[in-house]
Amino acid sequence: MARRRRRKKKENNRNLGLITVVLVIMLTIVGVHSNSLWARKADLETERAQLAEQIEAENARTEELKQLRKYVQTDSYAKEVAQDKLGLVHEGEIVFEIEK
Repeated sequence: MARRRRRKKKENNRNLGLITVVLVIMLTIVGVHSNSLWARKADLETERAQLAEQIEAENARTEELKQLRKYVQTDSYAKEVAQDKLGLVHEGEIVFEIEK
């Protein structure tokens, strides 16, 4: 009977040691993977911040283009283009051209 108890106790100690080793290995693996996941999370958060800045810049650019589109459809823009590109002169204006 005493032998059985000692044998059982040794077997339990051996099993406990094996379980401990397996748990340590598993915790090490989980720790390594969690570190890489935290690093990946930080990279993704940085990328997300950069993309948010790009979106904000593009929204501002879109607003500028909308304003330009409204301006292009006005008469003052048409007059400005006619004067600059086509040389439109209003009645009573004197045009001076500089020779090059």
